[in-house]
Amino acid sequence: MEFRERREYSRAKVEWPVKISAAKGLISGMIKNISLGGAFIRLERLPNIDETLDLSIEIPEHGYALFANAEAIRFDVYPSDESPVSYGLGVRITNLPEDDLEFLSSTALR
Repeated sequence: MEFRERREYSRAKVEWPVKISAAKGLISGMIKNISLGGAFIRLERLPNIDETLDLSIEIPEHGYALFANAEAIRFDVYPSDESPVSYGLGVRITNLPEDDLEFLSSTALR
């Protein structure tokens, strides 16, 4: 059986802090990889995965923050004996302002 990559955009590995504004309140996490179409985020608690998520993404190495709307497309649970459970959340970016899209594609993802 052959695996076929379904992603439209290539992903870049990053370590960017993110804050998710959701009905459950503000949730902090860390973006582990990102593309122009989505991201994978590590979190200590999950937002409601049926709602639109407002992301505030810090890009420390560029002194820049960008803002996007996203929808959850999958999540993983990472149990641990030493710390609280953590989660991995895959999101599809549904709205990214044009200037943030240009910054992401021309600077941060190069």
